[in-house]
Parts: sequence; structure tokens; C-alpha cells
Amino acid sequence: AASLDVLVQRHTVLRTNFYSGWKDEPLQVVYRNKRSELYVEDLRDMEQERQNEYILEYTRKDKQRGFDLAQDALMRVAVLRTGEDAYRFVWSFHHIVMDGWCLSLVTGEVFASYFAILA
Repeated sequence: AASLDVLVQRHTVLRTNFYSGWKDEPLQVVYRNKRSELYVEDLRDMEQERQNEYILEYTRKDKQRGFDLAQDALMRVAVLRTGEDAYRFVWSFHHIVMDGWCLSLVTGEVFASYFAILA
């Protein structure tokens, strides 16, 4: 959570929402402080097949949820623990704030912060 918050504080676009209906013009609002959206769940008590089904269903619901540009965090991360040293990440973001090309840069930055915080 702390490493994601570092990312959000470094990049204003991740603290941004977009409102429509202000004088019939879209309005971009950048917050000074906004936390990342992180969900963590431990699935180790499930059998492998059930874990896979659960992750597929979680991912389907996450896609279906979409993003409310006016109020949602426009990037969210879910960490699903599947084993003692195994995790599955569901990293969702709206294309208005970033695209697939920068995902490796963003994840690299998050993990660099994560390991720095651990150290």
C-alpha cells in the first residue's frame, strides 16, 4: 500500500478525476492528496482449481465494474495470495490516465519503492 501511495503522490494523473456538467465543459481536478486503491485477499485455503476459478471471476467483475471518472481512483490494484510465496495481481486502470506501454514503467517504479521501503 505504501509503495502504491508513493506512486500516486509522484504522478498527478493518478490523483485526478474528471467531472462533466460544470458549465457544460469537462473539468479535470487534481487532488493534492489521494490514496491508491488496493485490495488484498488470501486465497491459500482454496484448492488450485478453485483459486483459478475465483481469480477469473474476480477479474471478470473488475472489468465489469469499470471506472466512474468523477469519483473512482482511476487505477486500482488487487493482490490475491495464492501460496506461501505466490501472488496474483489484478492491475486495472482507465486508459485516460495511462496505457499499456507505460505499465512496465509504473510496475517497476512501484516495486522499486516497495523494496526501498522494506530495506
